Amino acid sequence: MNTELRERIVGTASVLFERNGIKSVTMDAIAGQMGISKRTLYETFRDKDELLMECFVYQHRETEAETDRIVKTSSNSMEILLRVFFYMLRKLRTTNRNFYSDMKKYHASISVMFEDDRREHLRNAARLMEQGKEEGLIRADLKLEIVSMLLKAQFEIWRNTDDFDTSRYSFVEIFETIFMNFFRGIATAKGAAFIEEFIAKHQE
Repeated sequence: MNTELRERIVGTASVLFERNGIKSVTMDAIAGQMGISKRTLYETFRDKDELLMECFVYQHRETEAETDRIVKTSSNSMEILLRVFFYMLRKLRTTNRNFYSDMKKYHASISVMFEDDRREHLRNAARLMEQGKEEGLIRADLKLEIVSMLLKAQFEIWRNTDDFDTSRYSFVEIFETIFMNFFRGIATAKGAAFIEEFIAKHQE
């Protein structure tokens, strides 16, 4: 097996899937973008599902590595939450909104893995919010189980934005508004001051 070629295909396909949605990117298009034959592509990956699965694993590793780096270089829980949020925001700016709906409609087994991954992220966020209480950055009266359910619900609203006027508000703007309001809502006065200072330094 040509490991280098396999990794290059996964890297290229990941970008194409995110930018254009999954359904619209054919194996022919990936082969053409790579400058390789369709036969070579199918000798490396059995089908689009197998390639998409590898892309999911690749993106998961990238996210985990960046999250680990953020955790190791942050001073408190609120900084971790905000830096992870801005990392996600940067990725979303190059992600077609059809990427998520295509995965759910046409690649159910991979969508299940994506949902499992998202639930783990929510559990990590809940642990950080508990830490934030101890640091005086997050309100002590918060019921984290309820807050986590609300965050999950807001995420679902964002993923199903058909009721929003997307001619006026972009997919990214909706995401940013939901989560910045969430952060500000859970913060103490100390936490709110930290958020505004962080945004002033890092807002693109």
